[in-house]
Amino acid sequence: MLTRIVALALLVAPISASLPDLGYPGWKCDDSVYKKSKTVPTSAHSVRFSDIKVIGALGDSLTAANGAGAAKGDPLAVILQYRGLAFQCGGDSTLDEHVTVANVLKKFNPNIIGYSTGIGSANVWEVAKLNQAIPGAEAIDIITQARSLVHIIQAHKEIDVKNDWKLINIFIGANDMCAYCEQEENGPHSKELWKKNVITAVQILKDNLP
Repeated sequence: MLTRIVALALLVAPISASLPDLGYPGWKCDDSVYKKSKTVPTSAHSVRFSDIKVIGALGDSLTAANGAGAAKGDPLAVILQYRGLAFQCGGDSTLDEHVTVANVLKKFNPNIIGYSTGIGSANVWEVAKLNQAIPGAEAIDIITQARSLVHIIQAHKEIDVKNDWKLINIFIGANDMCAYCEQEENGPHSKELWKKNVITAVQILKDNLP
């Protein structure tokens, strides 16, 4: 399939909003690394960075980047979704000023489609693009997110659904773990159900994004 899927589930500790933004000024690779494949690869094992034309993401507030750009001493800004700063899919500024997967890939393909910019929710195309993460989401919610992402990609006139390589980041699990720790014995949150929901979402992507 022409979709490389990254699935991660981490419990991330809160980080002080006073930390400075981090970029990688002047980063570059050997010229040979920037080259695209001579023909469109048919296996993920052959994909080069420059072959990736589309980037998207599913997840919770960590991928929506809630509070990522909040000023020190402004707790209300935590509710704002700084999608352009999201490490999985944010495209604000450049790699010189801010490290994200999208900003790294822009070094290899400046025309990559789908990275989010600015501040806003998942239903605001001008901000979210293909970052469909929703704050508070649990694993069961990325099933709906996956369907939404598929619909948007299939309807996008600049995306060749059949031939364009897509990088979809899935980062989910923190809210599931919190709910798991708080639930009573034999509650609705379990490792098995988390796994089932993630597999269902991934299967939707696999079935609909060649």
